[in-house]
Amino acid sequence: MTRRLFLLVAILALSSSLLAQSVDSLRVWHYSSQHARESLDWVREGVIYEIYPRAFSPAGNFAGIEERLPELKKLGVTILWIMPIHPVGELHRKGTLGSPYSVRDYYGINPEFGTLADFKRLVARAHELGFHLLIDLVANHTSWDSKLITEHPEWFTKDSAGNIIPPNPDWTDVASLDYSHQGLRRYMIEMMKYWVRDIGIDGYRCDVAERVPLDFWEAARTALDSIKPVMMLAEGARPDHHLKAFDLSYSWDLYSLLGPLINGKRKPADMDTLLKREALAFPAGALRMRFSSNHDENAWDAPDVVKLGNDGAKLAAAFVNTLPGVPLLYNGQEAANAKPLRLFEKDTIDWSRGDDFRKLYTTLFALRRSHPALTGSMVRIRTTSDDRVFAYARISGPDRVLVALNFSKEPFSGSLKIPSAQIVAPGHVSVRDLITGASETVEVFPSGFFPVSLPPQGFKILSVGSAPH
Repeated sequence: MTRRLFLLVAILALSSSLLAQSVDSLRVWHYSSQHARESLDWVREGVIYEIYPRAFSPAGNFAGIEERLPELKKLGVTILWIMPIHPVGELHRKGTLGSPYSVRDYYGINPEFGTLADFKRLVARAHELGFHLLIDLVANHTSWDSKLITEHPEWFTKDSAGNIIPPNPDWTDVASLDYSHQGLRRYMIEMMKYWVRDIGIDGYRCDVAERVPLDFWEAARTALDSIKPVMMLAEGARPDHHLKAFDLSYSWDLYSLLGPLINGKRKPADMDTLLKREALAFPAGALRMRFSSNHDENAWDAPDVVKLGNDGAKLAAAFVNTLPGVPLLYNGQEAANAKPLRLFEKDTIDWSRGDDFRKLYTTLFALRRSHPALTGSMVRIRTTSDDRVFAYARISGPDRVLVALNFSKEPFSGSLKIPSAQIVAPGHVSVRDLITGASETVEVFPSGFFPVSLPPQGFKILSVGSAPH
């Protein structure tokens, strides 16, 4: 290649790269300059609890869930997400019982869990106790012996030879649906309306939502909201999902960072990068679901207490429940469950453990109810050891909450560098530790330095106000 030709190719390559970056920047700006759809108060202020019916009780059924609802009420949960309730396919089944996400009949009930009457009773009881209830919707695929594959094989994705195929080579137990068919779209929306209108559920957690066309989700949301206001949670992280179709999306990036951060392989500054990238990519006001575990991570990665250790799991709980967004608790986290709950078999949670975790989650959820700041704005706070400690303020009206998290295995004794008198004015301020309940008066210096001590992998959540005269 001649020098001139080499330079020409290099210039064209650079121009192409800059153009691609400009297009990506424009796309990001396009979403971040818009506002997310407005969510209901019970969604924005909620605490989501994910229930795997097989594992939640020894019986592994709806009655086992219903029996424990008062405990979940006492814990402070407000939104129940029940993993798929439908019959599981038998053809090409994985494991002994098959995946809950291999749905055989969208209108049916898995006989493992009970009957439709049992489920209706569960919904009614949940509503009596003040919960909102979501079910898992698997709209991307069905089992290979589903009613749809028998009645409408034309609605499925096919290869060049006309054979129905799975969504990807690993998902051998399910067949991929093809949303280019209007009949499929009408069927799915009518089915979704049935569970909301006739059974009384309050919305859906939508499995692999990014694999289903956005315009389908937008049409479905409009149809559901015509019945009653619902909540829609997308398993995915697409910014455009927040404009019309969904209330929440998964904060996968945060989960992926938690382990390395708590295990000392990443620094708190990486969280700044994550949150800035999120703010630039997502519409204003977009709600992200924050979590330190869920059914996939528990089963395929590890339970949080195994992956992070007990102290690390508690630190992650404090982080997840005080960042902007809506927190998720996967069943068993409050009992320090250290056992993976397999998706194709029957495992049962040992509820006799984890009193300290149960107490912590109860406190964190109560703080979310009693402190508007925890659903308000966030202001990042620097510390005298930013390589170990991540701190921020949550603000709503006069309510001020300071959060400091020590990601190091060494104790921290230093200061928070309060950036503005809007958060804490210099002078003597009243400080209440919202976890222990202890109160004290602390002097905030004119420079904004606010003294704080943290144990290894420890945290403090503090309410601050004017000191009594």
